Amino acid sequence: MTTKMSVGIVLFSDDFEESDRDGVARALDQDKAVNLCVLLASGTVPDFISGTARDKFQDKVFEIPNIDFISGFHLAKEKHDSAMCQEIKVICKRGKEVDFLCQVFFTPAIQWNVVSIGERKVPQNETLETITEKVKDYFSNLKATDEIKFLQSSLIPDDVFFHGFSTRTGGLSTIPGMKSLNMIYTTAKRDPRLLIQENRRRLAIKAKFDVETLYVAKAVHGNTVYEIGMDPPEDGYDGVTSNKNDVTCAAPGADCVIILFADPVKRAFAAVHSGWKGTVLKIPAIAVQTLQDRFGSQAKDMLVVMGPSICKNCFDFGKDNVKQFENINPNCVLNKDREGNPTVDLKLAIRTLLQEEGVLAEHIDDTTCSLCTVEHPDQLFSYRRDGRPFGNQIGFIGLRS
Repeated sequence: MTTKMSVGIVLFSDDFEESDRDGVARALDQDKAVNLCVLLASGTVPDFISGTARDKFQDKVFEIPNIDFISGFHLAKEKHDSAMCQEIKVICKRGKEVDFLCQVFFTPAIQWNVVSIGERKVPQNETLETITEKVKDYFSNLKATDEIKFLQSSLIPDDVFFHGFSTRTGGLSTIPGMKSLNMIYTTAKRDPRLLIQENRRRLAIKAKFDVETLYVAKAVHGNTVYEIGMDPPEDGYDGVTSNKNDVTCAAPGADCVIILFADPVKRAFAAVHSGWKGTVLKIPAIAVQTLQDRFGSQAKDMLVVMGPSICKNCFDFGKDNVKQFENINPNCVLNKDREGNPTVDLKLAIRTLLQEEGVLAEHIDDTTCSLCTVEHPDQLFSYRRDGRPFGNQIGFIGLRS
């Protein structure tokens, strides 16, 4: 059975005059059902545009008058994101300029095409680079609807390291599962790269680190820890580590555990993404070993903080696969006798692996920052709770200058 494509239209009303009525009508003709048609105008939407669109799409037409080029297009995108339109047709005369705008605002998750009726001259200095800078400036001046908040642990000495775990508030993302401080860009999601960069910039300002120094693990659900400055592994990596002043290590999560490592003796640190696969592959232990091998750290000096993740009450896991957690610690598997799947204590599995490597029990904080992602929808992103699309928080750590 073929899934019906959800289609949207954006029309730049300012580009057209009454003499363009027939051309606009032809451009609005669709062989697919239209979910939403957004009409943009710097003043009032002309009657012939509004009338033609409403004749075709009735109550699916939404007018955004009195708005500039970039702000209007962003609002139109937000409307189409809310309707989850998978394909967007943009009707205009300034085809080249609008094509640049689409390249900046749309990710590969959206199919888009620009239909240019006739020609409107684009200023000679207008390029993809200039449009990118204008959108970047636009995002930097947008007001968020709430405040950035991040979690910290008193275990990590504040005079040596800065650190924290972002939450979901204070950003610019508007799609429900990704609202608002989504930290990760992927081609499968609808948040454009520039918006993610702006979210990161705002977190960096709040947490007082240089966003240009931020290195975020790729989260491929493996067990590789990458030392910043070396050749990056071709297959990705779930941990990043360093002992340099000009580096901020970070790892993402949306139910998986984000782990921060700090060694105040050797002034080394790491951020690790440890989902169930990475935990079974023992990435927490490998992170300890990497700090030892690369920087001469001792396990007894390491301070480890776990960030927000799915809790032992919410993390149900297939009966046929729980043995791999029982092999780490039998107490990791709970509710084995209940109907349905048992649950897994991911944090206990990680704590067990860390202590086996020699990390002291009192040097592991798995409570202060480790709110359950599933149980705190107003504060945290969760794939298990929201499905796709979902946002990501990050944990970050670096040396103070």
